[in-house]
Amino acid sequence: MPRTIGRTTAGVVAAVTAAGVLAGCGGQSAGASGDRDFRVKADRLDPSAFPTYGAPAPAVTPSVAPTPATCPRSGVVVSTGVVDTAMGRRATVVELKNCGTRPYDVNGYPRIGALDENREALDLTITHDHPYTDAGRDQGPRPLTLAPGQSVKSVLNWNNRVTSFDPVTEGAYLVVTPRDGETPQTLPFRLDIGTSGELDVTAWARDLLG
Repeated sequence: MPRTIGRTTAGVVAAVTAAGVLAGCGGQSAGASGDRDFRVKADRLDPSAFPTYGAPAPAVTPSVAPTPATCPRSGVVVSTGVVDTAMGRRATVVELKNCGTRPYDVNGYPRIGALDENREALDLTITHDHPYTDAGRDQGPRPLTLAPGQSVKSVLNWNNRVTSFDPVTEGAYLVVTPRDGETPQTLPFRLDIGTSGELDVTAWARDLLG
């Protein structure tokens, strides 16, 4: 029994001695490296050193309501509709709207012209109630009064077929004068009028006849 106790005591003493030696070696190593502190502290981290993933969030720009179109001094504004195509023919509706605050009188046909891409006037023959007209039959001139907000319409018909070696007429702008003495209004508009050079125009009307 005494011999066993002695062995156990000796083992404990040896373990403690070894731990002290290791601790001493660790202290000497830290001292030899200049007492540097390798512990990482939160206040020493540079956020720019870390990668970012994904595209940066776009800057938010406040939405701005579109500015409404201004009404011309004449008090009316002209617009064109979708071009209807069938059997080599073309047709579109021209609308004249009273955007002003006073009544506006019209009577008869709008004066129609066209410009090429260089804004040079095209040589057109304007007709009324042409035999090939199949959209918006001409109702003839009649006096019409537009209250503010009301509108009238005219239909343009043309043929884009090429039947000769004459130059093809190609328009880029439509020029509409609502009535005699009024300021013309120019609208971007593709007018592929072929070689005929003819454009049929109906009189202003409140409702179109098919």
